[in-house]
Amino acid sequence: MSVKTKFKNFVSKSKWGKYILVGGFTFFLIKGMVWLIVFLIAGFSLINFGS
Repeated sequence: MSVKTKFKNFVSKSKWGKYILVGGFTFFLIKGMVWLIVFLIAGFSLINFGS
């Protein structure tokens, strides 16, 4: 068995593998949302609506 197959079996079968998979997904989802908000705030602050 290759390393890829062993890793895939570990992630899909074990309880800890599912926790790692879901935790990684939510971490990067929240991280992406935070960066999206940061870039939106920076973009809107560069546009001077009043002057």
